[in-house]
Amino acid sequence: VKKASARADFVEIWFDNFPTFRSINAITKASKKPVIAVCRAAIEKGGYKNSEDYRIAVLIGAARSGARFIDCGMQTSAPLLQKLKQACKAENVRLIISKHHWRATPSLDVLQKEVAHMRRLGADIVKIATFVKKWSDNVTLFELTRRCYQHSEAVIVTGMGEKGKISRIGCPLLGSLLTYVALDEKSKTAPGQLTVDEFARIQ
Repeated sequence: VKKASARADFVEIWFDNFPTFRSINAITKASKKPVIAVCRAAIEKGGYKNSEDYRIAVLIGAARSGARFIDCGMQTSAPLLQKLKQACKAENVRLIISKHHWRATPSLDVLQKEVAHMRRLGADIVKIATFVKKWSDNVTLFELTRRCYQHSEAVIVTGMGEKGKISRIGCPLLGSLLTYVALDEKSKTAPGQLTVDEFARIQ
């Protein structure tokens, strides 16, 4: 965490495999930069295998330990999302509700409907990540970002895969709040993700 903090504006920590709330508290407080806390179940390509109730409890624990952002998937049940939303509000933590399309990029219309749905679920920030199969998929992501920014909607939009790398640079220029980079090759969390060194060279 300390190594990542030195080269980032935010640090995303996946709490999928941390066994205790004590370790969550210690790891969150070790970061000198704002923490985005994640705890992804297997359906989200994560490592968490216990109950959904406990997964939400982990995220609430991260919020209470000082995380500035909590990222939770759209597939989470509405009652659990509301419970998490209430805890985030009490701790002045911003809730990111995310949707990952691991195989393709849906149409702009579908993505806009998902954004609206996540807003209704209580998202402070909506995250959309899609797999980019063809270059034109990037145009869809760019237009989604532009429209959300035009309507003052806080979003994070990113493309996955080799052809999606350009979206990781272009979407922030159009209004996406941030882009994700990995500390090194081993710590990449999605296909096509740039390392911090690769991103620095592009800038």
